[in-house]
Amino acid sequence: MSLSEMFFLALLGLVIFGPRKLAEVGQQAGHMLARLKKVSGDFQSQLATEISAAGSDRPSGVFVDTGAKTNTV
Repeated sequence: MSLSEMFFLALLGLVIFGPRKLAEVGQQAGHMLARLKKVSGDFQSQLATEISAAGSDRPSGVFVDTGAKTNTV
């Protein structure tokens, strides 16, 4: 996003919301982004934990014989 686009959006927000309401809207948006960042980090951490736990069930490079027979033609 270029500087002129950011300036235009700030000016548009000022016209639509006014100076007092714009500050409140900006603060609420900041809080929402902070919560989203925290939830995203928690999700990534949980996913990494689950992947590492699933990978530790079986040593790498070892194939498990499931007893399934394959049909060959």
